[in-house]
Amino acid sequence: MQRLFIHSNAAGSKRRLLLGASFLLLAGAAIGLPVANAADATKDALIHKVEVDSMRNTVFTPDSPLLDSMLAPAKAANPNVSADNWAAVRADTASAITSTLFGPDSAVSTVMEQSLSQLSTQELQHLDVLLTDPVLIKFQHTMASPETQRALMQGMAASTLKMQGAMNDVLLRHGLKVPSP
Repeated sequence: MQRLFIHSNAAGSKRRLLLGASFLLLAGAAIGLPVANAADATKDALIHKVEVDSMRNTVFTPDSPLLDSMLAPAKAANPNVSADNWAAVRADTASAITSTLFGPDSAVSTVMEQSLSQLSTQELQHLDVLLTDPVLIKFQHTMASPETQRALMQGMAASTLKMQGAMNDVLLRHGLKVPSP
């Protein structure tokens, strides 16, 4: 009988131990949940900050030469519009295009967020430091200037023929026909 009592106490001890361990696990999970949510919220905020910092200078400005070429057909269709009205149209169009391309629900923003979510919090912090470096910001402003945009557009136009020629050369080297223009 004493043996049964010891076995019974051992079984009860195991149950209490299991119950206690289960309780501790549940309590730990409940305590850790807000910490995990706080960490997720912190990382989400950091991702948003890095997005903003990385696209800070990714805007169409009213003096953008690219905007000039985009609005040229509208300007030709509306020859009697005043310079002041065109200035307002340019500013509104620049803002609308920027929002469409880089705004919160844009494809660029979605892809950026997906890419940034792959980084750790430490990597995001490091990236944010790099993106807010004054030299990088100055470089980005220089690259966004109308003069640089004009040069880039001219270079791209000149490169189009060169790129077509390079592609044609590759096709010929592989014994393929070059499509007619």
